[in-house]
Amino acid sequence: MKIRRYGSGNSFKRIYLVAPRHPENFWSMQGTAALLGARTLMPNAALPTLMALTPPGINVEYVLCDENVSDLDWNMPCDLVVITGSTLHKKRIHELCDGFRKNGVKVALGGAYASINHDQCSHLADYHFIGEAEYTWPVFLQQWTKECARPVYHQKTYVDLKDSPAPDWSLIDVNDYININVQTSRGCPNHCEFCDVIQYVGKKPRTKSVEQVMLEVRNAHALGARTVFFSDDNFLANKVFTETLLGAIIEWNKVQTRPLSFSTQITVEIADDEKLLQMCADARFSVLFLGVETVRRESLEEVKKFHNLKFDIFERVNRISRYGIMPFLGMIVGFDHDDESVFAEIEDFITRTSSPIAGISLLNAPRNTPLYKRLEKENRLIGDDFSGEWQLNTNIIPKHLSREALLKHYCELFKKIYDPERFHARLLGWLRQMEYHSDLYSHKKFDPKQFSQGVRMIRYFLFRAKPPERKIFFKTLIETGKTNPRLLRRAFSFLAQYHHFYDFVHTKLPERI
Repeated sequence: MKIRRYGSGNSFKRIYLVAPRHPENFWSMQGTAALLGARTLMPNAALPTLMALTPPGINVEYVLCDENVSDLDWNMPCDLVVITGSTLHKKRIHELCDGFRKNGVKVALGGAYASINHDQCSHLADYHFIGEAEYTWPVFLQQWTKECARPVYHQKTYVDLKDSPAPDWSLIDVNDYININVQTSRGCPNHCEFCDVIQYVGKKPRTKSVEQVMLEVRNAHALGARTVFFSDDNFLANKVFTETLLGAIIEWNKVQTRPLSFSTQITVEIADDEKLLQMCADARFSVLFLGVETVRRESLEEVKKFHNLKFDIFERVNRISRYGIMPFLGMIVGFDHDDESVFAEIEDFITRTSSPIAGISLLNAPRNTPLYKRLEKENRLIGDDFSGEWQLNTNIIPKHLSREALLKHYCELFKKIYDPERFHARLLGWLRQMEYHSDLYSHKKFDPKQFSQGVRMIRYFLFRAKPPERKIFFKTLIETGKTNPRLLRRAFSFLAQYHHFYDFVHTKLPERI
């Protein structure tokens, strides 16, 4: 058991930090993590941030449990259990709170779920945190250690992110994770009808300083991370800041003997600025998750996704690919303007853009979003709840399809997209359309960890993979080597991701068809 102590003296109060386990769904990337020798996608950054927020003079010791990489100890001797998570973790959060309180342990609950759904959480914990915790957590610790803590800590204004410290990662093992996550900003200026992000972090983008972000990047590198995920809801929310940060990353990364790779969530507007695209490539961004949502103009207008309508989406996605950055397409079905023909449109778009990876979701209406309020007035909501799960379930009544037909066509589309031969064709098409190769990292040294991951993958596909997946793996490596050997590392990356999606299609979808 690893313990991190703050303060000095002979007496310490122990706090057990718990990150709930993720449901095994499309976005969990558990299959990819296992193939690469990791346990899960990335750590929970909120709990290490709470550790770093411990004020001077407070004698506490922290024990961390990320249920995605370690077993929970219900009998952990501690003075307080701290739990955080998103709506996706709702069921497990309730189980954790109820379980520890029945054992007589005080519980503090915070995070996105506890904030957005605070009316549903008032009974769950002894201490309830609503909103961001940078200001309330230090106050709580000072009061709690003096036994005068309040039951509710409500941060009603948005914090200045320059007051948010770098997470204390001392209790994690970096080898358990594919990425280490760094948050550069909070808030999004867009008004997408179905998105609940602004309910928690607001519409006005707030950023850390470039110096703060680079400190966290260096910390991740020092831990031994190979990749960093910028966990912003919109990495392009403040374009001036993004450009400045990319410049700093490039200058730092190009002199490293073991440079980092990066990925993030961003709007398709990144494709409208070729200078920024080249900077992303020069900074070694390998993946950009894009909220494309749909190719139907009427549906984008319906949910107020107007920034996707400025320019041709087909050319935008292809431009990103030409810079050697994988566009991870986020698509949604179930809009009011969707009928049976939309599934063929989406399949055609994914195929024509040679996008190897696409995540397709069912439209849902999270509580308190404009979509929720609109559908509530139209009596088109099923129940009063949203599970946080965007795959295989929806809490809305579609307008032009039955829920059964929507799910059936959705599952069929998923199976088509991740058919081995179709994936293989898109992957080779993507590799062949690359035009820009950054020459900033020609000095990069041999990386034994990446080599061992490659060997691990070859062994898996040679001895354990199902025949269709095995065939595509070796076929892709051979054809990539003939086409452009420089792209073999990227091909390995795509194939590792595909393993997870292939498994999802063949294990999760059959249960629903």
